[in-house]
Amino acid sequence: MARSTVKQLPPNTMAHLPAPRIVHYPDPAGPRRLVAYPARELAARRREHDLLYARWAERQAVIAEHDRRARRFLLGLGAVVGTAFLAVVAVVGWIVWHAIANVGLGALAVPVVILGLAGLVVGGHRCITVVQHWH
Repeated sequence: MARSTVKQLPPNTMAHLPAPRIVHYPDPAGPRRLVAYPARELAARRREHDLLYARWAERQAVIAEHDRRARRFLLGLGAVVGTAFLAVVAVVGWIVWHAIANVGLGALAVPVVILGLAGLVVGGHRCITVVQHWH
């Protein structure tokens, strides 16, 4: 007979779970009451909201125009500074390349020998500790 691979839960599993607890958080602003405004007052409130929205939309348009100008200026400035930086790096690299190419091989060996001797004198022999990790 084949055994089932599905794990069987013990009977009355739900009996062991605690009952859900309801926590009520009151609104600190308190309950809001619906207010019926007269038609004249409702029209005045709508005009006021329309006026405030128009002012907000005008401010947003001014801010958007300022942001557009600032972005355009900074993008142009970044392009100019980036191009100048790349030009300087290219010129310095070209000068260094020609300086190395025109110097003889013996002149390039002098710094290598000096660095090698400095490594022997200053560095010396170092003890290397090996830590082996065992499981």
